[in-house]
Amino acid sequence: MSETCDLCGNAALERVYAPQGSTRKLTVWLCTHCGLVQSLPRIDHAPRAKASVSADADWGNVRYGKGFRAEANLSTLKPFLPKRRPLRVLDVGASRGAFALELSTAYPNAEIIGIEPDERVVGAWAGKPGFTWLHARLEDTRLEADAFDLVYSCHTLEHVKSARDALRHHWETLKPHGHLLLEVPNLAMIGLNDIVEEFFIDKHLYHFSARVLARLLAASGFRAVAVADPRDSVNITIVAVKTDAGAAPIESDIREVESATALISSYHAVRLQNLAALTSVARMIDAMAPRKVAVWGAGRLLNSLIQNGGLKPASLTAVVDKHLIRYAQDAHGIRLTAPTDLANLKPDVVVVMSRSFASEIRQEAQVRVPGCEVIAYADLLARAKTHIAA
Repeated sequence: MSETCDLCGNAALERVYAPQGSTRKLTVWLCTHCGLVQSLPRIDHAPRAKASVSADADWGNVRYGKGFRAEANLSTLKPFLPKRRPLRVLDVGASRGAFALELSTAYPNAEIIGIEPDERVVGAWAGKPGFTWLHARLEDTRLEADAFDLVYSCHTLEHVKSARDALRHHWETLKPHGHLLLEVPNLAMIGLNDIVEEFFIDKHLYHFSARVLARLLAASGFRAVAVADPRDSVNITIVAVKTDAGAAPIESDIREVESATALISSYHAVRLQNLAALTSVARMIDAMAPRKVAVWGAGRLLNSLIQNGGLKPASLTAVVDKHLIRYAQDAHGIRLTAPTDLANLKPDVVVVMSRSFASEIRQEAQVRVPGCEVIAYADLLARAKTHIAA
């Protein structure tokens, strides 16, 4: 084992987990010095894979998730952005341009440079006035120093070969006292009691806790000035400012090491229990017949219910998805349905297969199909686990 920790540089790496369904044969390692969780080997560039909504480690390449975060992240940033002079912004991993477009609406004079290596997802935003698209990977990009007021990095840092090198790149290209919005998946998500999807996917090489990410930012010359929502177990969203502080040694953090060890161990056990309960969940949905059942949410939760629970999607009246339908006509062997078509289908039951948008979906389903029964996946899973335990 020749790899060293990307945060502290120590070789004190301990193998703690093997992700399910990894096509890149990655394994998860914990630095027993600083507590950073990281996947090895660090393959900085792999051949492009097909889009997959798998619940396993091979999930990815649909490239639409960043759009969910653009509006909220701009709202978090606004108190820190200058109001009386044009902005110069670097959008790292610009993808489909959701944040760039959101920002340009609020700040029409902003100059936005977006780094995005995947030309398949770059749309019309790249050719609009005020936008520049750099068709490159961050590791291959060299930009002028002290050039930007803001670096926006949303769900990108976890993909790069070296998170510390990437943050150093951001530090160098920011103006003095410029701001960085950094958002990454939250390792705390693996502590959810209803998790069935593989968190440690092949596209992610780093898995940050809030504590470790804060230390990484400080070690890279940044000072955190805002955390969007400390209670968010899905995302860590931090606004940081560039400082003149030099790099300092990363001290040992036994508390973080112990916390990460316990969290990953619990995740492995709870996820296995939840996967075993999915057969019962599928049977509950089957038992709803002859009522017409629609599932709302065509993503990873549904995939797990099909693959691990044995649910047959052809038996459903509809599989509804407001966002995925923009980029795919079908999923899991069944044609996707837009929410606007629900009124014509008139399902008796809508099963909500979403965690982050469950409340929003419930409200919309009840408006579109008045009188229908709306059931959350999490409730069905809890019921199934209780039945198994009894």
